[in-house]
Formats: sequence, structure tokens, C-alpha cells
Amino acid sequence: MRMTSWRRRAWLSLAASAACTLLAGGTQAAPLQRIAFGIGDKAVSPLMINRAIPEYLGYYKQEGLSVELVPVGSNAAIVAGLGSGRFQFGPGLAALQLPYLARGESFPGIDFLEVAYPGKFGIAVLPSSGITSLSQLKGRKIGINNFSGAGYAIGQQMLRMSGVDPQKDVAWISVGEGITPGIALQHGDIAALDYYDTGFGQIESAGIKLNYLQAPPNFPKVGNDYTMAAKEVLKDHRAWVVGIGRGILKAETFILANPEAAAWIYLQMYPEAAPKGMSVQDQVKAVMVPLVARMKLFVPYDKSMKWGTMRASDWQDEINLAGLQDKVKDPSGLYTNALIDEMNDFDRAKIVEQARSFKLPYKQ
Repeated sequence: MRMTSWRRRAWLSLAASAACTLLAGGTQAAPLQRIAFGIGDKAVSPLMINRAIPEYLGYYKQEGLSVELVPVGSNAAIVAGLGSGRFQFGPGLAALQLPYLARGESFPGIDFLEVAYPGKFGIAVLPSSGITSLSQLKGRKIGINNFSGAGYAIGQQMLRMSGVDPQKDVAWISVGEGITPGIALQHGDIAALDYYDTGFGQIESAGIKLNYLQAPPNFPKVGNDYTMAAKEVLKDHRAWVVGIGRGILKAETFILANPEAAAWIYLQMYPEAAPKGMSVQDQVKAVMVPLVARMKLFVPYDKSMKWGTMRASDWQDEINLAGLQDKVKDPSGLYTNALIDEMNDFDRAKIVEQARSFKLPYKQ
């Protein structure tokens, strides 16, 4: 896999340090275990920031790991990569995993950490639209980025629970990704947009204001975001799995304490993601918009749960949403909470202090 420029510099520096140690008669440190983490997008977006910045901050290194996020463009490619051994880790989604159980097929990965709790999907309109409730979408066109994703199923359920037939009362229009859906709203091509938190954030960071329609009361807890390991990795390399999880939880702690620093770090790692024609400070602000939207979901909605814990009731909500009650009786083989205590075993206050004391170059 091809290294990014910042990563190449880091590895050259590491190699040089090791060489100097050997020349000085010292003992070379054990090499880091290289990990491939597949992601379904075509690039590493702010959506993946909690999995990306542990590499920069040294959290993965503290676990003896070096992690490369590898964009492959589709969730199907992640599944294939886990099965073939190309990837050791990837994002987990119930909407991706449950159909395998429904078909009686084995899924190659196991979720071991929840990284975003329910609430990231929703439906938004322009403030000037006059639309204030989901029930007012009857007879309207609704934009969607992906007809095969969880957002489409969740949007349909939101409408259904608001008295709108998602198949007969509205028209669904494919509007793509990025800020393109926001432009479709501005041009009147659609009246509303069914999207996700960081996607909405990208649109708002481009200066397009949005109003979010209230979800129905008691809407099920669906749309969770997990991190999964290949089954063989979980079986044979438990320390890798704990290390990845602990690194992510440390990163989420850092992000919540200083999202601005996290956004700056992300842009150091992936400068191609920076909006063009802006100062560095404005680029960081643009990244912060989707980041602030997502980081609210890092912490469990049930404060009695440890970070990263997965609930059986949430999985049942996902099964019900997908209409798979008759085909999926027990989803427990898709996830495990067995490592949660170990992954949360770190000094959270120390990470918070590190984040708050992080020096941004444009503020010095």
C-alpha cells in the first residue's frame, strides 16, 4: 500500500533513529506491527478522524502498531478484504452485516467497538423552504446519496412514522456526495435531503444553511457505527484489537477536549482534504463543522455504559428496521463487548490535558 507523504517522512525518521541506535551499540526497539484498515470511501474523510489521528498522536505506536487507512471505495470491498486477509480492520455497519446472517452466510468480521452512537442520520431542508416537519414532505422530492446505505432505510422509517408513505408519497432523487446535495437543495431540484451528520457538516461549511426536521418520538436507535476486526485477527491477535480500540478511544477523548487541534492534525495527515483558497485557520474551521457534528455521538447515550459498549437492543432495532425479524434471530455472532474494559484502560485525564495544551502553529 502506498504511503502518504507525512507517513513516509515518519518512517524515514524512525529508520534513521534505529540506525543511529545500532551504530551507538544500543538495542533496536521492536518494529511496529503494520496494520491495514480498509474504509469504504474513495478518500479519508473527516468521518474517519477518530481512527486516523491516533497514528499522528502516537496512540497506535504505544500499542506497538502502525495503522494505514486504505480507501477502497465500497463496503463490499472491505468485506472482501477482510475475508482475503488484505485488511485486518474496517468500519462495521449493521446494515452491511445483517444481510449475511439473513442469507445464512458467514461474515468475515466481528465488531468490537462502537465509535458513534445513534443519531447521525437525518433529514434537512433549507430555512427558506417553509417546511418544519416530516409530515410536510408529502408530494416532495427528497435527495439521497446512497440507495443501498443505512441512511435510506432510516429516512424511510422516519417518514413512515410521521404518516408519510416513503414509496408513494415522495420521490427519491440520487444527489451524490459532498456539497453537491446542498447545491441540489439550493437549485430546487429537491425539497429535502436525507443524509448523515458529517455530510451535513460539509454542506454547512460551504455556507449553505440547513434546518433539521425533528425525528419522530421514540424513533429506534439505529445507524450505529462500529469498528470491526477480521475473525482470524480477533482470534489470534487480541493485543492488536485492544490496541486499535484503545487508540480510537484516546483519539475520541482528545477530539472532545480540543476539536480544533484534531482538525488541524487531520489536515496535516491528509492535506488534499483541505478546502482550496483558504487560510490554514479557515481550512481548520471548515473541517471542524462536520467534526463537531460527529463528536457528539462518541459518548454513549446511556451514561452508565463504558465508551464503545454495544447494546443488544440496538441490534434488535436494526433487525426490525431492515425487516429481518423472521430471518435473523441472534445477531450476537456479529459483535463482542469482551474487550471494552481493556480498551478503556487508560488515563483519560492525561489525554484531555494533552489535547488542551496542544499548540497550534497559527496561534503561536
